[in-house]
Amino acid sequence: MSAAKGTPSIVLTGRDAKPAVTVQLDEQGRPSVKLANPVAGGPTAAIEIDDKGAHVKFDREGGASSYLFLNNAGVSGMVLIDSQGVRRVSVLVAADGKVTIDGLNGKATTAP
Repeated sequence: MSAAKGTPSIVLTGRDAKPAVTVQLDEQGRPSVKLANPVAGGPTAAIEIDDKGAHVKFDREGGASSYLFLNNAGVSGMVLIDSQGVRRVSVLVAADGKVTIDGLNGKATTAP
C-alpha cells in the first residue's frame, strides 16, 4: 500500500516480487485496476476511468492492443490494433444508436 505523491495504490506482488495487480487512484481520484502477465511478453489488462470515460484495455509488447470503451458522451465501442500499432478494426455505437464499423476490407460501414 502506498499514497506516494498523493495517489493511493495497492500493489499485489507475485512470488517473483514483481507487481501482479495494481489498484490505484490518479491525481483526480479516478480509479484503475491493472493486471500484469506472469508470462514474459504476454498481454496485460487494465480497467480504467479517465477524463474521457470507462475503458477495458488489453496490451501486448510490440504494439498490439484492443479495448472496449464507453465514453462520457454515450458512445461505446471496440477497437483492435495490430502488432505494428495500426488501428485495424473499430466498431462504434453512437448515443443515438448509429453503428459505424471501420476496417473490414479497408471499408467503412454505417448502419442506422
